[in-house]
Amino acid sequence: MGNDGGSIPTRRELVKEAARNPTTSELKESQHERQEHCWQTDPISSQPLGQPVVSDSSGKLYNKDTILEYLVEGTRKADAERITQGAISSLKDVVEVKFELDPKATATAKHEVWRCPVTGDKLGPGSKAVYLVPCGHAFSGTAIKE
Repeated sequence: MGNDGGSIPTRRELVKEAARNPTTSELKESQHERQEHCWQTDPISSQPLGQPVVSDSSGKLYNKDTILEYLVEGTRKADAERITQGAISSLKDVVEVKFELDPKATATAKHEVWRCPVTGDKLGPGSKAVYLVPCGHAFSGTAIKE
């Protein structure tokens, strides 16, 4: 073997850049992107969230029509089972969340922008939001604290 003119690269030649841990700003940015995606996208259908919105016991937001399709027709059953982890078996397992729309911000944005009816704060990534289970009205965390 050998004398064929080929060369065998060493590890140093193959690994040009050492692996590094992400910085805190990179971690925060990726976390914000994940939160933004969860606040704007239905995890089962990958469609933008729009009224009516429902939430399961863990706080994940879904489009109501997607949940109805899953429960009644059985469409996207494998994806829904994997995402909900079996927590949704009937409409009693979800709460319809009633958000107040911000008309000015919704007109300029690609998606619906929700706000707290008490404080006027924007509800979304980075903000604490709460909904009441019997009625489903959504409020900011500061309104509930007060």
